[in-house]
Amino acid sequence: MYIKKIYLHALQNEEHAGFNTYVDDYIAQAGALVLNVVTQAADHKLKLDTEKTVLDLVRKNSYTQRLDAAEVARDKPIRGFSKIVKGMLHHFNPAMEQAAANIYLIIQKFSDICYLSDEKQTAAAESFISALKAAGADITTLGLNDWVTEIEAKQIAYVEVVKSRNTEEDQRPDTNMKTARNETDISYFAIVDRINALITIEGDAKYAAFVTSLNNRIDQYNTSITQRKGRAKKDPVA
Repeated sequence: MYIKKIYLHALQNEEHAGFNTYVDDYIAQAGALVLNVVTQAADHKLKLDTEKTVLDLVRKNSYTQRLDAAEVARDKPIRGFSKIVKGMLHHFNPAMEQAAANIYLIIQKFSDICYLSDEKQTAAAESFISALKAAGADITTLGLNDWVTEIEAKQIAYVEVVKSRNTEEDQRPDTNMKTARNETDISYFAIVDRINALITIEGDAKYAAFVTSLNNRIDQYNTSITQRKGRAKKDPVA
């Protein structure tokens, strides 16, 4: 009885850390001294702790996702505001019609605002908001003060997300996820190679319980990998 092969490179980040946590637990249950892997087990635990730290920071570092969400949120009130004003251009009330025409001139000046690059849109949005505030009388006539407030609020929220980027970059670990996983893999295979070699020399009696537990877990993960590959073949990317 030997420890089975597992395709660690095919595991997703959470699976990879989870599998190695099981390895750590099984060694603790059997006893590193009993398994003759004291040095290897200590190294594996150290490398796994580093991997978990990196994984935790990767999960927390959601800057890109938050930036995308803030960008969509920033565009939404601008687009909605523009449509409402355009709909008022033929208002039955002459005062409303004129106010809409005045505001629509501002909108046309910034017609490409939602299509600009992030930095250019941020600058353009500031100018757009200032122009709308300067036309406060017309905005009030149209009853759209809440829209201007919302446009400004979403602009401020977007800028705050951008400012948070430096903080998150400061929290990034010195080791990236790929490197951390590779280091854990090396320490895992050192354990596997040593125990399999000891089984060849001494027999498997002393290692049977540990190997059985680990092999059962390996079977579960390998099954998940196989199923995932099967789904990928059935659902090719267009």
